[in-house]
Amino acid sequence: MGLHEKFPAYGGRGPGDLRLGLALGSVATLFMILRVYVRLRVNKFGTTALILSLVAWLLTTITQTFGVISILHGLGNHIEVLVETGALGNYLLYTWITVFFFNMAIPTGKIAVAAFLIEMNAQGNLKIRRSLIAVAVLNIVLNIPQIVLAWFQCTPPNALWDPLRQSQCDHRMSVHYTYFAGAVAALSDFYLAIIPITMLAPLKIDRKLKWGLSFLMGCGIFAGAAAIVRTWAASFILSDDPSYGVGILFRWGEVEEWVVLISMSIPPVWPLFRPFTRRFIKSHGQSRSIPAYKGYNQYTSSRGDLTSGAAGPVITTTISISSTKGASASAEPIRAGSSAGSFSRYDEEEAEIPLTVLSRPSNPEGWVEVSRYKNHPQ
Repeated sequence: MGLHEKFPAYGGRGPGDLRLGLALGSVATLFMILRVYVRLRVNKFGTTALILSLVAWLLTTITQTFGVISILHGLGNHIEVLVETGALGNYLLYTWITVFFFNMAIPTGKIAVAAFLIEMNAQGNLKIRRSLIAVAVLNIVLNIPQIVLAWFQCTPPNALWDPLRQSQCDHRMSVHYTYFAGAVAALSDFYLAIIPITMLAPLKIDRKLKWGLSFLMGCGIFAGAAAIVRTWAASFILSDDPSYGVGILFRWGEVEEWVVLISMSIPPVWPLFRPFTRRFIKSHGQSRSIPAYKGYNQYTSSRGDLTSGAAGPVITTTISISSTKGASASAEPIRAGSSAGSFSRYDEEEAEIPLTVLSRPSNPEGWVEVSRYKNHPQ
């Protein structure tokens, strides 16, 4: 017996929404498993962000589960079909439960992204850190009214899922607030996608690697685009055929939820995919002799700032994305072609000292490491 025979209200946009949601959910779940594996077996970076990501994944999974049940009872199909099959009551009940968990999953995902970027930027710009905290707080504050409003659109509240008392409901306030909260959500996605690019831009690393990481970390732009469409589709709640129109809202809502989880999980699992990218990323720095310089201290600071505009000794760099467990500043020098996955070649005659970038001073297990010659002053 097929789904259409068992659930007569199933149809319209519903089957497409169901397949898309399950496909994206499977990819996101795989990435979450890989994130947990990397955290347990590879490095200890990003624990807080991982916990928040798991919470967001759980809420999104619950949302998707109730969304599938709603689809089976008519979400995405025409309202007259629901009335004829007697599925309108179940459609209303499960759809509003889906909306409830959706309104919790969306801000949680953005908070998880902000937490990851805050941990990544721990040694970086204080203004960026404050702005990320502001984005997280803003999404929490603005989504609380949206969660509450969904349950007070009708008088009494249980009329929300009663087909015979829909005349006692007024969805206009909730929909209008969705326009506002959705706009903020879209802007948050765009901001969270652009900020990593500004963090990576100053690093003196292979250009292909820099742009590749920037693209991967900027995939949240697609979530922002989905948020715009989802916000626009909220108007279908007020239409004459809401069950069919809400199928558009649900489709782009699940795209937004899952894309946020997928895009935030790509950078943390980079150590697992890095060996497959070496053939595409080649060193720009070749072995060469280092010219004699006098007064090295005028070129490098005591903190080892490699982004200074002052002219100085030739320094080649390497990048590794937390691929060794328990990495520290006293680790063995990383050589080109070693198991640590260096992307640049050093002078074979010079020992190196790894310098961690984008990590806490108290926790050297950073996300990006660069190395410099040992005989250069710190």
